[in-house]
Amino acid sequence: MKVSYNWLKDLVPFDHKPEELAEVLTLAGFEIDAIDAITLDYAGLVVGEVLERIKHPDADKLSVCTVSVGGAEPLQIVCGAPNVAKGQKVPVATVGTELPGGFNIRKAKIRGQHSFGMICSEAELGLSDNADGIWVLPGTVTVGEPVAKALGFETDYVLDVSITPNRPDALSHYGIAREIAAITGNALNNPEIRVPESAEKAADHIKVTIETPAGCPRYAARLIRGISRGSSPDWMARRLRAVGMRPISLAVDITNYVLLELGHPLHAFDYHLVKDGHIVVREAAKGESIVTLDGKTRKLSEGTVLICDAEKPVAIGGIMGGDNSEINDNTVDILLESAYFAPDYIRRSLRHLGMFSEASQRFERGADPNNVMKAMNRACQLFAELAGGQVAAGVVDAYPVEIRPKHITLDPDYVNRLLGTTLSQAEMVALLGKLNIPVANGEVIVPTYRPDMEQEADVAEEVARMLGYDNIPLKVVSPLPYSNNFDPFDDFLEAIRQSLSGIGIQEIVTNSMINKESWGEITGAEIYPIMNPISGDMNGMRNSLVPSLLTALRWNVNRQVRDLKMFEIGRTFGHPGDLKKMPEERLQLAVAMTGRRRPEAWHSSSELVDFYDIKGVVEFLLGKFPLDKIRFIDYDDFAVAGQVLAVMNGEQRIGFFGQIRPDLQSRFDLENPVYTAVLDLRAIFESMSAQRLYAEIPRYPAIDRDFAILVSRETPAAEIVALVEQHGGPFLKSVNIFDVYSGKQVEASQKSVAFR
Repeated sequence: MKVSYNWLKDLVPFDHKPEELAEVLTLAGFEIDAIDAITLDYAGLVVGEVLERIKHPDADKLSVCTVSVGGAEPLQIVCGAPNVAKGQKVPVATVGTELPGGFNIRKAKIRGQHSFGMICSEAELGLSDNADGIWVLPGTVTVGEPVAKALGFETDYVLDVSITPNRPDALSHYGIAREIAAITGNALNNPEIRVPESAEKAADHIKVTIETPAGCPRYAARLIRGISRGSSPDWMARRLRAVGMRPISLAVDITNYVLLELGHPLHAFDYHLVKDGHIVVREAAKGESIVTLDGKTRKLSEGTVLICDAEKPVAIGGIMGGDNSEINDNTVDILLESAYFAPDYIRRSLRHLGMFSEASQRFERGADPNNVMKAMNRACQLFAELAGGQVAAGVVDAYPVEIRPKHITLDPDYVNRLLGTTLSQAEMVALLGKLNIPVANGEVIVPTYRPDMEQEADVAEEVARMLGYDNIPLKVVSPLPYSNNFDPFDDFLEAIRQSLSGIGIQEIVTNSMINKESWGEITGAEIYPIMNPISGDMNGMRNSLVPSLLTALRWNVNRQVRDLKMFEIGRTFGHPGDLKKMPEERLQLAVAMTGRRRPEAWHSSSELVDFYDIKGVVEFLLGKFPLDKIRFIDYDDFAVAGQVLAVMNGEQRIGFFGQIRPDLQSRFDLENPVYTAVLDLRAIFESMSAQRLYAEIPRYPAIDRDFAILVSRETPAAEIVALVEQHGGPFLKSVNIFDVYSGKQVEASQKSVAFR
């Protein structure tokens, strides 16, 4: 959330510079991500007056302007803004001015015309994102005067504050100011709210009915008549822009201003578009829909809180208003809403709608139900002062069951034990008092704007924040010795990582959440869906690691890194056929290789990796563990074709390896052949022998025996190896194939396999 440094100083006095304030807030639990200056104090930025504007002779969208900046001679400036006109007062950056972003103004020649400066837009001065045209200044400013002085513009600083989800009370300038007041001990300046009321009574024209008190515990409304149209005053528009909110109209800007100031969302309806002035708060029916302010039709889920009039829905409660009741250029009377919506209802609706608003951000985290009237009256005050509105007397406030502050027992011994401190109860009470959190009869009375405080540990956290984390002494407070429970499976995984890394294969980590449609098309299988995805491209759980590796290969190849060997240890999620069941989760290892076998050098060849490289990796890895029944058989899978083998441990398949199918390789734009291996790690771990038997080192050297046999070309070499191992006797150490021959010396249907 962005907050204005100057706005904060209006709410609480402090002497900290922006960087010092950032450090103080960070130590209190509010990390500052960035500090940006908003200023017009640039040397050479002065008020100019456009004396003449003519069309550029060689460019349709450019103008050549003669601009007076108070000197003896006016300046010729080439300008591309469509709204520049004779007689305007404008900000002019003269030659030598350095603007935001390190942009230096120099003498230039644009399409043959000399230009001695720049007429600036608000965006070019870092004030807003509005780059549609130049910034036209009030006609009363003095030509030649620095723009900052002419406008009385005070330099401001915008702090980008990272607010944790459990602190909705800090989503406003007032909330941050309350923290600063607690830290500095200075008094908080509460905005003085006085609402002039007319003789007309709001209750005679507005009625509120709450049919879902669980979803909307409180709904209040006021009537304001005769508001004037127009734009917001400069000070309000400037503050809104500073914190990233675009000024729209006076009525909308007032509600946004109060939101940013006090943290409570408001909504203004055109009173005459609300049938009979009757507000009905109910839950949406099945199949119901509404067109929201952004012009989109929203299909609602059952249970969504709807704000309706006597005939129709007019807003989604706590999220967004409807376009059938929004204020417009003809609006003169408004019905102002200030309500409290239950966070769980808002979160459930947001998941279904997939939308976000400033209001929903606050309601889903937990707004203050007892801040309803303060925010409403503050807005009414501004409507009366700035828009000339006549506020009807009284408030229609439907509040069936009052939400009262929670009470939490203050146990000093527990707090000290938790924090490692020796504070007395009186000291804890004083620290909590800095936050305006009272303690009475040994109980902490939690304000309703602090929904995060639910138990004694939360009280201890507030004591620690106000004491200062750096003031808590180092102390061992746990009576139990630290121990790390041994998990042999973790050691098994670490051994795999060390083994593969040791032979030059790099580990990667990719996301388990994938695009369901794309992954289903690649794997030809159903993908387990995510019911509440964080984005449309992450709406399913992957059922294979192979596409993840291929994506990583493509990313590297596109950056001219073509010789790649990588592996990932990750989980896959099979579709169980019934979404009421959990997915079939497996921990797998996947290896992928492509490109050259060795780096290019004068002393080595540049051969590409092949099937036997990936086979060698599998044999090397499985050889690290006590597995006695490993064999390879023919196999078929969506990802591989041609040279493919399944890895068997007895009769159990524990993986496969082979060459990626050409069509799948083409899909990922990979030119060189790609080889992959996939192993089920849990199955391998559970298949390992429980015991390892060690033998004495032989007294005599080993003897090699070589022999070759003719077999059918269809006979797997693994079958011959298995027979040799079966009949080789107790002295057989190893069997290796060192040659396979087929040619003129043997029949076409046979091959010669040589063993050592």
